[in-house]
Amino acid sequence: MELSSFLNEPIQFWYWLILGVAFLALEIMAPGAILMWFGAGALATGLVLWLLPDLALGWQLLVFAIVSGVSVLVWRKSHFFNEDSLPTPDPTLNNRLHSYIGKEYTLSQAIVQGRGSVRIVDANWRVQGKDMPAGTPVKVVGVEGITFLVEALD
Repeated sequence: MELSSFLNEPIQFWYWLILGVAFLALEIMAPGAILMWFGAGALATGLVLWLLPDLALGWQLLVFAIVSGVSVLVWRKSHFFNEDSLPTPDPTLNNRLHSYIGKEYTLSQAIVQGRGSVRIVDANWRVQGKDMPAGTPVKVVGVEGITFLVEALD
């Protein structure tokens, strides 16, 4: 079959269905959840073409563009896309320093003029609090930037 005769052949509904499935398959490998909406547009266009087999290519492209565009806009405006609405089991999940609040450590370096350090696992962390000698047990009560706010244990 020559290319010119292929291009003059009317588009079948299943071409759109194949394109829709291809977009959905590509979505598995692509980040961002955007290709699935183009897949939905292609599947919807295939359905419309199945119902109206004589629909011109221009109208098919318009159906594809409208369904894809509206799908993307609705998805972006929905609560599924809003990160604030997603519940998280651990509020410190993406903030490692906040996970140390409430834990107790021993000062590895005295707090002098409000600054010192504690050793946590294999790293020294800056701490801020009242002046205390090295070896004092402290509790992390907050975080300021990358510095732990500590208080002496009673």
